[in-house]
Amino acid sequence: MIAHVIGMTAATAGVILFALLPFLPGGYDSLAAPLSLMSQIFGVVGLLLVPVGVSWLLAEYRSRTARKRYRFAIAALFAGSLVWALVTIGAAVESVALGVASLALWIYVVSRVARRVRAMKDTPPPGRSATPAYLIVVPIAVALIQPALAGPVTEWSRSRAIRNSEALLADIERYRAANGRYPLSLVALHSDYKPSIIGIRQYVYEPNAEAYNLLFETFTFRFGTREIVMYNPRDQHAMTSHAMDRLQLTPAQLELDQQRGHYALHDAPHPHWKYYWFD
Repeated sequence: MIAHVIGMTAATAGVILFALLPFLPGGYDSLAAPLSLMSQIFGVVGLLLVPVGVSWLLAEYRSRTARKRYRFAIAALFAGSLVWALVTIGAAVESVALGVASLALWIYVVSRVARRVRAMKDTPPPGRSATPAYLIVVPIAVALIQPALAGPVTEWSRSRAIRNSEALLADIERYRAANGRYPLSLVALHSDYKPSIIGIRQYVYEPNAEAYNLLFETFTFRFGTREIVMYNPRDQHAMTSHAMDRLQLTPAQLELDQQRGHYALHDAPHPHWKYYWFD
């Protein structure tokens, strides 16, 4: 029993860790976002495993149905395949290579499990199976814990990346004091200034009228949403969905929210920082 409690705890913690990966401190990793998306999808569709687990668990306490355990094992295998298919699709959207790897892994797992399920029909294993408990506990725990952590970890990650930009902002202001204007570009082979968040690639600098924008894109727990976090020392923030907007729209038109493509704009708790949500 203790071993299975540890196993369920480890499985839940592993899924949660993958979901939180883009928000943790560290160097940028391109796999963090697709792995997090896979975990977030499991946190929703994984609940499909719970009815199978409950039915199987009830059957374990009936001697007549306990001998037909293999039927519940088959149902669990089909439900697990459906869940993993949806998780794999999410992985493929972000990374084709990861989607292929996810599919290959599931084919291997199914081939191993299917042999055991067939053996259960002729020779039922003694004692009660712990599999139903995994099918119930892990999906429910993930579904409850992920939403509870989503808000705090997102805010903490965004704030850390903002704080880590202070050296860059100070150097930009020193450049202006020495040269009478802000730099025209910071394009270089090495950015030197790091957000130090696994899911954030880099800071992006651009001149904007008499000031400038400094921005970065961060991962979110909102499906289909891209979050852009932006700094402007004069609070003249401007962000668009498409590059052609900058070429075809007038400055006045760019001030209109409906022209810029985001569906929400928020003030960050740090001065002169805002963040946009684009779908």
